[in-house]
Amino acid sequence: MKKLVVFGISVAAFGLSTAPAMAADANGNHESYFWAVAGDTAIAPDGSTIFVKGSGTLEAGPDGMATGGGIFSIAGGPSGTWTATSVEGFVSYGTALPGSNFPPPPATGGKAKLRVSLSNGQDGVLTIFCVIGSPPPSVGEGINLILGSGVSGEYTTEGIGFTIFKLL
Repeated sequence: MKKLVVFGISVAAFGLSTAPAMAADANGNHESYFWAVAGDTAIAPDGSTIFVKGSGTLEAGPDGMATGGGIFSIAGGPSGTWTATSVEGFVSYGTALPGSNFPPPPATGGKAKLRVSLSNGQDGVLTIFCVIGSPPPSVGEGINLILGSGVSGEYTTEGIGFTIFKLL
């Protein structure tokens, strides 16, 4: 009997260890997060750049909201302030760098899409990427900003910078 119990536990443990990991439904995340872009540059296909810095909060989920803003500067163009007006989506990548306990929770990686309004009259979508946790392999730390003003307003390549989310 004892051998049968040990065999049963071993089979159950093997089955659990080989079960695929499943991501949580993004719509099930209704957490609140602090977000920060500590000074990041994004690059458009034509080589133009934008520098963005700011912070605020967001609430994930279908009825999520965003607050905050910061400053921006387009190389050779306008500079001013920007405001986060809503959240279009947030996906958490989890906490800690793979194989590490750093940084400690509540630091969180993820991807947030914020609708933003710039003081020069342009509107767009700021996407913030933080690679803490388990991001997809193709994701890098940084931002993208799509202003909807043609190729020169599509800052789609991450430059140099630092971003973070913190679970509230």
